Amino acid sequence: MDLRADDHLIGLDFQKDHPVDVREKKRGTKAKKYRLKNKIKVTTINKQLRIPRPIYSFQNKNCYIDDNILRNLSELAYKVPTPIQAQSIPIMMEHRNLLACAPTGSGKTVAYLLPVLNELLLTKPPDRVNSTDTLDGNMQLESKIFPFAIILAPTQELMHQIWSEAIRLCRGVQGDCYVAMLNQKHYSNRCKKNSDKTVATASVLQNSKKSRELRLHANTRILISTPSRLIALLSLPPKQCPFDFSRLCWIVVDECDKMLEVNFGDLSRLKSEHSDKEKYRPRGFHDQLAAILEATKTVHSNEQLQTRPAIALFSATIPDEVVLWAKSQLPAFLQTDNFALELVQLRVGIRNAAVSTVKQELRYCANEQGKLLEMRYLLANGLAYPCLIFMQSRERANEILKEILLSDANILRSQVVRAFREGKLHVLICTDILGRGIDFKGVSMVVNYDVPASEQEYIHRVGRTGRAGHRGRAVTLWSDADLPHIDGILSVMKRSGSEVDAELDRLVNQWKTHRLNTLSKNKESNADRCMSSVISRRRGERRLAYKILKNSDRKRSKTADSEDKSMWLRPWNPHRGRISDVPGALSKKHETK
Repeated sequence: MDLRADDHLIGLDFQKDHPVDVREKKRGTKAKKYRLKNKIKVTTINKQLRIPRPIYSFQNKNCYIDDNILRNLSELAYKVPTPIQAQSIPIMMEHRNLLACAPTGSGKTVAYLLPVLNELLLTKPPDRVNSTDTLDGNMQLESKIFPFAIILAPTQELMHQIWSEAIRLCRGVQGDCYVAMLNQKHYSNRCKKNSDKTVATASVLQNSKKSRELRLHANTRILISTPSRLIALLSLPPKQCPFDFSRLCWIVVDECDKMLEVNFGDLSRLKSEHSDKEKYRPRGFHDQLAAILEATKTVHSNEQLQTRPAIALFSATIPDEVVLWAKSQLPAFLQTDNFALELVQLRVGIRNAAVSTVKQELRYCANEQGKLLEMRYLLANGLAYPCLIFMQSRERANEILKEILLSDANILRSQVVRAFREGKLHVLICTDILGRGIDFKGVSMVVNYDVPASEQEYIHRVGRTGRAGHRGRAVTLWSDADLPHIDGILSVMKRSGSEVDAELDRLVNQWKTHRLNTLSKNKESNADRCMSSVISRRRGERRLAYKILKNSDRKRSKTADSEDKSMWLRPWNPHRGRISDVPGALSKKHETK
């Protein structure tokens, strides 16, 4: 007897695909296509670990976002998540440790602010526990602050920008959702500076009763700070430290490559009257970040895995040293023995490459005089407003400003007046402090008057323009002294798809080959020559470099030792003289009159 097609035999499995399994396969295929289209790569050490699918809209069923945040996103004209937001938001909502790399201007700030704020709104606010500890018997401390998240940034300007973006995202939210920015004025009486050393004593607080101490709100849940200011308060005695990390859930590090760039091991002495011993406070970003993670590790040593804070590292440039640090040292700080809490690496686009929307140019100027002449030509003919001009130091920024203002060319004067009347004159002369993370709206052009010292600094400078899909232009003026750094810039231009002069590429490769052959001939001076390639010829900087090499582990070989130490040294530009001393400088003529 034949069976109908709809009959089922008991005990037999036909291995037909369930409708739910079919939908899951379709979703997985859609996620793969989306990642391939937007050049998204997500990797984990454990290949069996599930990776969350990206979200294609902020209103996603599998990734719930608070209604207040959705309303603010709509008012801020956030329609569709950018690639970094689409993949990082679901990963962070699962409370996973993340190392994310995405191009400049791709929306990394919202990518980590949104899941942190959303998780905060879903978390029950902590009960206020008043402290009865006193400073001098008369003054009582306020209740401790229990941060839900700590966001670390390398500069004050970037810290203020993150704070402004967080305020816009949580506008209209009711409850204990306070976003605070920690600056030098907060708790300044506890870290009062004497003439020679930094002293934090109760006697200083007693003598300064007239000036009230500026403190953060007691209900502060999201704390935005620089590592130096936070570690200064964490180094205080427990009774004076205003923070309690027992309920900390997130540690976000913006511009993580900058935080881990220098590891000089510089320590500043801190003598306190509470103890006869001298304490040492780390000064480098790398050591400060390690001290902050160590403080959270100590607090959460007796807690369960679910309550330990997760960490998110974001930057537009992530060198291999940062990846190795995150893989080797980060699990020890966070005690992530569970494979489900291991680090997730996320990359959008090509790593260590500038955005493709920026047209990059290299202009040879031979010397400082040629740079000055080329800058005058750009101001008269080829400058697109608004424009950023990057200099190596504040002194050189002031000098180039004088040269621009003292120029008496009629063409330049008419162009400036016309641009000013039309509202197009926006020229900012700055250093690398504003080269990282700062979101300038509508910057049309970037001029690197002084060549940046590394590929990463060049990418961040160029990334101030061409943001959010807009077109931009970057012009770099270089001379013979900048030849050691041109190779890195050419590599970035190639990875970004910019046009590179074939003859210039050949000359740079020829110079590299000649230099390597010269170094290999003299093995004894190999370490010295390697150090001179990354450290400038200034006497103080070279002394510091040789001191690091001298105090390093002598068990290793000299070549390996020099490579390990120079890896963390920030590359410096060659020594540059004053612009006013350049032949033809107008400021020099103005001073002689």
